[in-house]
Amino acid sequence: MDLTDTMIEAPKETKREQAKARTRRALLKSALLLYSLEGAQGLSMNKIAKGAGIAQPSFYNHFESVEALQDELCAQLKDSYLSPMRMSWINMLKDYATLTDEQFTQRCQQCLTMIFDSAFQNIALFQHLLEDRPRFSTNRFSANTENQSSSNTGLGNLIIEIQAEWTEIFIQGLRLSNRSFERSAVNLCVDSAAAQVHELIVGCHQQRYSKQQAIATLSTSFDTLFANFCKDATLVSHDADREG
Repeated sequence: MDLTDTMIEAPKETKREQAKARTRRALLKSALLLYSLEGAQGLSMNKIAKGAGIAQPSFYNHFESVEALQDELCAQLKDSYLSPMRMSWINMLKDYATLTDEQFTQRCQQCLTMIFDSAFQNIALFQHLLEDRPRFSTNRFSANTENQSSSNTGLGNLIIEIQAEWTEIFIQGLRLSNRSFERSAVNLCVDSAAAQVHELIVGCHQQRYSKQQAIATLSTSFDTLFANFCKDATLVSHDADREG
């Protein structure tokens, strides 16, 4: 085969790669739609493949398993959710001690609006993610796992993964403000904040109150939460940060 033949065949390979990429995206889109409509029980390989317009055996040309597809979809959803707002939250936490009440309220409500807008872009997805997140026994050392979720990976774990990312965002803000902290205290703070956000997003969807009311309530609550946390944190070098 001479160079001319190679040059002629190269575009064909590119087209095949592009077609494969389109099918891969179609599978991810199909899985997202199924999960939004049916939750975890809707994510069968047959349904996902059918929604993407391919035969089930062809699924393996793109993903090793449904679990592998879920892992990639999780990574994409997490990135698209957190990337637009990450630095806004980090900077607000970094500047918290120097903000006036009005400045904090404005910035906090802007940050919260991004969270609410993201959730309401696909509220059915958000609700299924809440429903499918792992449920653990109140006794963490209990051998009885009956109340635990059978799903420890994939979309069922996305809410937990996002909360872990929020912990890191909080920590980055504290470090930039030169404050020490116990990681366990940050985890409790994030857990408390996340529970409030989840409850009020669902409440807005159920029309128990408006988005503006929910965001105003959360802004006041977060101000108290951050104030109490930062009051206990000490201004020190980063080397004093403890995992806790």
